[in-house]
Amino acid sequence: RLGFGCMRFPTTPEGKIDEPRAEAMLKHAYETGVNYFDTAFYYCHENSEIAVGKALKPIRDKVDVATKCPLDRVKKTEDFEGMLDKSLAKLDMEYVDFYHFWGINRNVFDNFIVPKGLLEAAAKAKEEGLIRHISFSFHDSPEALKHIIDNGEGLETVLLQYNLLDRANEEMIHYAAGKGLG
Repeated sequence: RLGFGCMRFPTTPEGKIDEPRAEAMLKHAYETGVNYFDTAFYYCHENSEIAVGKALKPIRDKVDVATKCPLDRVKKTEDFEGMLDKSLAKLDMEYVDFYHFWGINRNVFDNFIVPKGLLEAAAKAKEEGLIRHISFSFHDSPEALKHIIDNGEGLETVLLQYNLLDRANEEMIHYAAGKGLG
């Protein structure tokens, strides 16, 4: 799979997404083999999901779309559903392939996601066909990643930093794969 991060798109002089240019970029990416598009609620001043949805609508059944739940907007369990609904509306899609708990660490997992019942809320949304894969993006230590993998009932994929300069999570990538996480 090849991915396209949708955090930064070309903008107009007024600072809005230049939708024709963004659409051309996304279309070209798809035509050259990209099939995974990663956006988030806050990207591009909360407009990335809209641009991604418009551009990918004609090929929706041929691509995987990921977006992320802004946990700072979730005060109670029901807010998780509300944020998912807002993202789906902005994307103009009936479901998202990967829905991430956004930028979590062990503290957020242990003291917010678990006690608020958000794993169960995500499982319910998956049962309803709104989410294909329950995911999380991660910013913490390899030990914290192991803890989340071992205790995150229903989590299916993780998005994390890994590159030539930062290979701290390399062992945990293999660990996650061994536990069935993508």
